[in-house]
Amino acid sequence: MLDGLRNSLARGLDVLAQRVSSEPRYPDAQRVGGGSRTLAGVSITPDSAVTIATVWACLRYLSQTVAVLPWHAMKDGAKGAEIQSKHSVDYLINKRPNPEWSSFQFRETLTHWALRWGNGYAEIERDQLGRPFALWPIHPDRVEICRDTETGVLFYEVSNGAGGTIEIAAMDMFHLRGFGEGPVGVNVITYAAQSLGWAKAAQLFGSSFFGNGANVAGVVINKKGLKEGGLRKQRAEFDQLYKGVRNANKTAFLDNDADWKKIGLNAEETQLIEVHQYLVEEICRWFGVPPHKVMHLLRATFSNIEHQAIEVVVDSVSPWVKRFEDEADYKLFGQNRQGLYTKMNMRALMRGDQKTRGEYYKLMREVGAYSPNRILELEDENTIGAIGDIHTMNSTYTTLERIGEDPINPRAVSGNNGGPPMEPDDEAQTNMADFNRILGREVEHA
Repeated sequence: MLDGLRNSLARGLDVLAQRVSSEPRYPDAQRVGGGSRTLAGVSITPDSAVTIATVWACLRYLSQTVAVLPWHAMKDGAKGAEIQSKHSVDYLINKRPNPEWSSFQFRETLTHWALRWGNGYAEIERDQLGRPFALWPIHPDRVEICRDTETGVLFYEVSNGAGGTIEIAAMDMFHLRGFGEGPVGVNVITYAAQSLGWAKAAQLFGSSFFGNGANVAGVVINKKGLKEGGLRKQRAEFDQLYKGVRNANKTAFLDNDADWKKIGLNAEETQLIEVHQYLVEEICRWFGVPPHKVMHLLRATFSNIEHQAIEVVVDSVSPWVKRFEDEADYKLFGQNRQGLYTKMNMRALMRGDQKTRGEYYKLMREVGAYSPNRILELEDENTIGAIGDIHTMNSTYTTLERIGEDPINPRAVSGNNGGPPMEPDDEAQTNMADFNRILGREVEHA
């Protein structure tokens, strides 16, 4: 009976350990079809979308904000997290991922790619001991994410042009993945194509409107017939004299008993300016960037701009920061991390104005949490030596248990004139110990 129970349990564990589902060889995150041609009549690709001012501003803000943050290898110590400045990974992520790229350029580029293509890639070059030696960015157009149909292991197929293709193991590919439904991030530009196509069409319409002299379209009506050569000459002369911004608002002189008839709408009737303003907000929704961060201050009141600045860090920047940290923790330290991890410091982005910071530092010092040196470090100022490491607090603070007890006798602590005790008896020694305990200090007595 016991053997049968063991066999049943073993079979049950085997069933639990088996993976029944399988993944396709080429995972594809794109669910939206239709190609790059939009209903507005313009083509939108990850490259052409950047020519739209709001798209450029959204990409610039997110990629540069993530890239400018200090990024270090960390390890928890006795006094909290400590920067491992001598670790090779710290140099890669904070200084130089490879001889040709700075840390800023590396993160800016990968974030830019992940926002436009949904994925940013970099090959992890390792030394003979398997330690990360360099990070080399690879353009998303060159990378195909694949899965071995037999083992289910993920790998990356990279095109080297005339050199054919090579395969890179998943652990050797730093993959910054945007939102997706699997191992591949979705291409935001594809999903936002109709909105971006509308913006691009409005941009082209505005350029064409002003390029044609800021005049609405019209027709020339010839009351007397002209031959084909005469029509070409008339059109060429009209375009030369009146087409273009510099020729706007000129008076037209027509011969051959011709007449000019205006057709179409002007810029005000088409609400061209209003459309551009609306499309700024429409594009910002796709990238998760508040309009005021792309210089769209139409509805900005500045009454809560500090809170908006903090909000954008939490909602827009921190998700991309977390993606970098997670990928680095897993692939740069390997399975045996020994407590190591990476961290981007976003404290500078969360700081308020000088008045708000001053009030915060004052509160933290009064409760004994911050020393003067700590405050100076947070403000990127030079410290004042060992004396600045002393923590102080308001002496009137006490615990709930001590409320109602006799207060400390200041005369017994400091003497009648503020000096040392004149008669240091046992009661004075007890009061001195209580006083120092309130200050958070430990005093040893011989």
